[in-house]
Amino acid sequence: MGSESPTNRPASEKKVVVLGGGLAGLSAARRLLQLGFGVTLVEKRAFLGGRAFSFRDRESGIEIDNGQHVFLACNTHYIDYLRDINVIDKTYIQDRFRVQIIRDGVSGELSSSPWLGPMHLLPSFFKYPHLSLFEKLRALYGLMSMKLTNHGKISADIDHETAYEWLKRHGQNDRTIENIWNLFILPALNDNVRSVSAGEMIRVFQEALLKNPSDSRIGVAKIGLTSLNGEPAQAYIEAHGGNLSLGTGVKSICVKDSRVQHVEMQDGSKIASDVFISALPFEVMLEVLPETIVNQKFFSRLHFIETAPIVGLNLWYNKPIMDQAFVAFLNSSVQWVFNKSLIQGSGVGTGQHVYISLSAAWEHVNDSKEKLRGNFTEEMARLFPAARHAKVTRFLAVKERQATFRSLPGTYQHRPNQITPISNLFQAGDWTQTGLPSTMESAVLSGVLAAEALAKNHAHR
Repeated sequence: MGSESPTNRPASEKKVVVLGGGLAGLSAARRLLQLGFGVTLVEKRAFLGGRAFSFRDRESGIEIDNGQHVFLACNTHYIDYLRDINVIDKTYIQDRFRVQIIRDGVSGELSSSPWLGPMHLLPSFFKYPHLSLFEKLRALYGLMSMKLTNHGKISADIDHETAYEWLKRHGQNDRTIENIWNLFILPALNDNVRSVSAGEMIRVFQEALLKNPSDSRIGVAKIGLTSLNGEPAQAYIEAHGGNLSLGTGVKSICVKDSRVQHVEMQDGSKIASDVFISALPFEVMLEVLPETIVNQKFFSRLHFIETAPIVGLNLWYNKPIMDQAFVAFLNSSVQWVFNKSLIQGSGVGTGQHVYISLSAAWEHVNDSKEKLRGNFTEEMARLFPAARHAKVTRFLAVKERQATFRSLPGTYQHRPNQITPISNLFQAGDWTQTGLPSTMESAVLSGVLAAEALAKNHAHR
C-alpha cells in the first residue's frame, strides 16, 4: 500500500472533498489519490498537520513542536505515510528498544535482546532496580496474562474494567503498578493507569512489547512536526493532482435525505461534491452536523468521549545538562525528558534545549508560565546534577488542552466506524474505530480505512 503510486492511474470521475488537514485527513487524501480519485482537501488553518504541528519561536527562530510526538516501529501505517511523502529519513528509530528509567537518583534500564523473541525484555527486566524480585515475578505473571488474552475477548469482557482493577486482580501491588505499568501507560494513553480501560492497556502491551522485538523501537522526528508531517504532505497532494483550500473552516454540513448536499464554510462559501470524508475532531463534528443528525445514536455517542491534556515545557540551558536522547523518571513531577539539541540539532551555541513532556497534565494545564518555570527548573536541578550549575536562559510552555481522547472504561464502544449512516459521508480521526489509542498511527490508519471504505462503496455503485 505504502509504495503504490497514483501517477499511472486515470483520474476518477468521482470527486471527494476531505474536511480537515490533520494526519487523518492527509492520510485519507493520500490514499484516495493512490486509488485514483480526484481530491480536494480543506483546512481551516493556513498549514497542515492538525495536532502534530510546530511553529517558529520568535526569539530563537527555532521550530518548536506543539508536543513531543513519538512513534514505535510497529506503527507501520504512520511509517508508510512518512515514506510516501518522502521524509522517513527525517526521523530517528532506535536499533533496538532501550529506555533509561531513574527513580530517586537510582538509574535502571529496560532494553531489548532481540534474539529472545517475545521475551526480549527479560534480561534487562531482571536487572531492573525499581522492583524487588518478587515484584518482578508478579509483573511477569501480568505480562503473560496479557499475552494470553484473546484480542477479541478484550472489548467484550474487560473494556469496562479499569487497568488498575485488572492489574490488582492479576496480582500486581501498588509499587509494581507505579514503577512499571504506569511508566508505559501514562505516555502511551495520556492517562493514569487508575483511569484507563483494561482493554486499552492490554492492547498497548500486546502490540508494542509482546510481539516482534523490533516493534517496540522508539522513533522521533529530527525536524519540526510541520516540516515532517504537513509541508511534505501538501507537496505530495499537489504533485499528484489533488487540490488544497487552506484558511477557512467548516461552519456546517448540510444533510438532506441522508446525503450531504453541501458544506458551508465560515467565509460563507459552499462546497458541493459527490462524496465527503470528514476528518474533523469529534467535538467539531457535533457542532457542524444538523441537530437532528447529532441526536441519532451513531453520532450522539460522541458526547461520551472525553479528552486529556498534555503540557510540554521547553527549557534552554546555557550548558549541557544531559547526554541521553531521552530519559524517564519515577517519583517525580517530571515524567519524560527529551534532549532536543541531540535529537534535532537545535542547540544554540554551547547550550542545550531540553523538553519535558507531561502527560495527563490536568494538574499543570492551568498553571502560569512563572509557576511552571519555577517548579520545574527546581525539579530538573534535583534530577540532573549538571542542571544545578547551569542557567535557564529561556523557558517556553506549550499546552494542548485536548491533546488526545481518553481511553476510559466503556469508551471503546462509543468510537464510531468510518462508515456513517449518511450515504456519501465517511469519517476519519484517531477517535474512530481503529483498535488503537489516540496516536498518530491511529489517525493515519483511520484515513486509510475511510478512503478504502469509500472506494469499496464506489465500486458497488
